[in-house]
Amino acid sequence: MDSKTLRVKYLKFAILIISVCFLLGAISACLPIGISIPELESNAISETKVTITQNTTDLLGEFNNGYSYIYSDKDKVDGYRAGTQDYDITTHKVVSTSARGTQDNPYVIATTDDWETFVKKMEIDTTRGSGQYFVLGADLDFTGVTFHPVRFFNGTFYGMGHSIKNISCDKWQYYNNGTTLTDIASTTNGFGLFCRITGAVVTDLIVENFKYEEMPSLTLSGTTRGTFIGGIAGISSGNNTVLNCHTVGEVKSTVSYSVATPIGGIVGGIHTFGVANTKLLIYRCSSKIDISVISTGIMVGGINGDMYNGAITSNIYAYDCVANVICTTGSNNNQFVSSGFGLCYHNGSANIENFVGTLDLTTSAGNRAGALLSSCGNMVTKIKNCYVEGTLGASSASKNSMYAVIGENYVSSASNINVVKSTSTYASAGGYSDALAKYSGEPIESSSTTEMLTKAKTFLGTNYFQIWDTSKIGADYTPDNSPVRNYLMAFINFRNIINGGEDLDNDVEEVGIDDGVGYITGATLPTRDSDSSDFSDFLSYLNTKATTKHEFVGWTDDPTGESEPFTELPSGFFGDVTLYAVWTLPDDYVSSRISTSLTLKDGVGEI
Repeated sequence: MDSKTLRVKYLKFAILIISVCFLLGAISACLPIGISIPELESNAISETKVTITQNTTDLLGEFNNGYSYIYSDKDKVDGYRAGTQDYDITTHKVVSTSARGTQDNPYVIATTDDWETFVKKMEIDTTRGSGQYFVLGADLDFTGVTFHPVRFFNGTFYGMGHSIKNISCDKWQYYNNGTTLTDIASTTNGFGLFCRITGAVVTDLIVENFKYEEMPSLTLSGTTRGTFIGGIAGISSGNNTVLNCHTVGEVKSTVSYSVATPIGGIVGGIHTFGVANTKLLIYRCSSKIDISVISTGIMVGGINGDMYNGAITSNIYAYDCVANVICTTGSNNNQFVSSGFGLCYHNGSANIENFVGTLDLTTSAGNRAGALLSSCGNMVTKIKNCYVEGTLGASSASKNSMYAVIGENYVSSASNINVVKSTSTYASAGGYSDALAKYSGEPIESSSTTEMLTKAKTFLGTNYFQIWDTSKIGADYTPDNSPVRNYLMAFINFRNIINGGEDLDNDVEEVGIDDGVGYITGATLPTRDSDSSDFSDFLSYLNTKATTKHEFVGWTDDPTGESEPFTELPSGFFGDVTLYAVWTLPDDYVSSRISTSLTLKDGVGEI
């Protein structure tokens, strides 16, 4: 074949290719903005979702590269509460090439076996996880599975809103050197999911239906304290942060405790172990705890049970929390029991703001009990915007309204402290019913539970609406009913782009789905397969669009259409989000207009 013939042939082939490209471009231009033609062979749509695989070296899970996990951010708490931050949570994208255990590539716990591996790892690791990151990647159900706590934890644990539930522990043991089960006994003095935390961050964790039993009777060296028990952590030492954690469970024991026993729905108690100026921050936490123990003294709080450090300075900051406490104790006089914070005593400060709690105390003593906290002597104790109710009596038939907000001594400052004073007989506990008398108008009395709760809903719903779901104030504060729980949700507005989408302020339309519906990561989004009873208007909208040669394939947050559509909510979405409908052409429509088997011979032929 001569060169002239070749040039003509190649020219015709080039014209064919250009024509095909032009045809494809023309079809693309007819589609809604941001939509690319799917591959003709498979037309496959890959959904963006979490994938957890086991690392063969450390035997814990790992996220796929690019996945974004979410956590409550301690650095945003103050700004969010003040209204200068849009969110109190942050997302972090995984970089799988980064070192294991870093924030970029955290260890992932997704099964009860993973938890056991984690427990052993914290015994082998002499730093107890310091500087390391762990993420709970799924709910863990310990029904029928032996549970072992983490004895010491100094790292960061992001719960991602998942739960650890149905824990039943009456034999407290740890893996000595990561291998041999040994009684915890006095090695920590703490008992809980984490027995002792130091320099730790624990966020977004649900501990549900736990039952802690038969903790041994101990004495902490140099103190009058013994066995510390907490829903999340037994003892807090050093600087610790607990955010958006929620517990419901029981502490029961037939052991007779010979020294004072601190118990808390979130943290059992604070002990500095000689380190001054330590700090515990608790934010957006809730608990419902049922306690029955026999002790020479008991320090109980729905949030924190005890802070007593002698000459050592320590500080607790507790913001936006709720608690229900049911407690049955013996007849000993040292009953430091409260709905929120047991004993806050000696050096340092206690700062409590925005709290709603109830206490039902069954005892014949209770002389130092208080509806909000029990004792706060010799400490800078500041309380603000608290709404509490307590009852006290030796039996259900003899319960009286607990007028004492503070069981013993005086607070440093107080404002907007509300208490129910609903019966003709009041139990003043230690005789400190006037503990707030030096503050004008405090406490603010309500004649009924309803009146007090109405005040709480009005104040918190007006001033802290971004945190408090006031419709849940007054319920049993289980994780699902907590008015302060952050579900780490995206509140989605669903839209469709029209008219080319050049002006997104105007070139969008609603698709028949209510605005602002909450979805959590991994939730199925509305599609053509959705239940027609829930999304009838949306399905009608889809059917209308289908008649114009559209086929709905999913959603995207990218109006340019450069990202893949999805039908399950990927990680990294929270707060107010707008998602746009993604469309393509039906397979039969495309195949009838474009041949997928164009060849040089078929398209040009021999010359």
